[in-house]
Amino acid sequence: MRKRFLFTDLDLTLLTSEKTISGENLEAIDHFLNEGNYFAFVTGRPFEDTAPLAKRFLLERDGVYIASFNGGKISEFKNGEWVTIIKEPVSFEDTRFLFEEAEKRHVHCQTYTDRYVVALHDTDILRSYTDGKALDPYVVPDIDSLMDYLPEPPLKVVCAALNDRPSLERFQEYITPLVNDRLFSLFSSDRLLEFGTWNATKAKAVEFLSKHVGVDIKDTVAAGDEANDISMIQAAGIGYAVSNARSEVKAEADRITENDHNHGAIAEIIWKMEN
Repeated sequence: MRKRFLFTDLDLTLLTSEKTISGENLEAIDHFLNEGNYFAFVTGRPFEDTAPLAKRFLLERDGVYIASFNGGKISEFKNGEWVTIIKEPVSFEDTRFLFEEAEKRHVHCQTYTDRYVVALHDTDILRSYTDGKALDPYVVPDIDSLMDYLPEPPLKVVCAALNDRPSLERFQEYITPLVNDRLFSLFSSDRLLEFGTWNATKAKAVEFLSKHVGVDIKDTVAAGDEANDISMIQAAGIGYAVSNARSEVKAEADRITENDHNHGAIAEIIWKMEN
């Protein structure tokens, strides 16, 4: 029987506004996996913030994968535990450069360890970002201290602002020509401008995992709502935008769901795949 692979974003795609997975989505995912297919959470969230969701909703099982940090870290649930398959970090040099340039322009910048969201300033956006998340905020006094604190090159760097997307857009316009040969930048929400290596996109996650399990790319489906989902929607055999997606995401999708993230959009996709 032909195997298929479903790749889905989390926030505003699979998750409801209350940050849960609805019963209808869970029923459909369970059926999909029981048929021998594959399923991946593909998210800008850190792994440490995604794995607890898989556990909470009983999706720690064979055939399930997590592509966290927009694909910067890919993990497989195997033999009862999560196993890291691949990491694609941002170099120390590029991390320092992004923080230096953000500091000059008074833009909040943060990065990640497996325990903390690390930043130079204790800001409202840092507190808002970490509220209810698995990773706690950790503030260091300067960039040298930041670099000394990081145990290994981080998996992404994020610039963030509360209610000020234009400031992030201006920073993106400035920084892109300086890093574009090494790093991508894209918005995962109006508050978050994310940076990662070109090997750590959601499209790369689709390509890598489909080859990893031996599923033809034509038998892959991806779903999302935000700008950081566009690459995987384009890479998959069929790319869906959920009905609540941004207009630019809908413009790049092959199909658009009738239902939104609060009303079983992923279940809709799965049952359409079955027919």
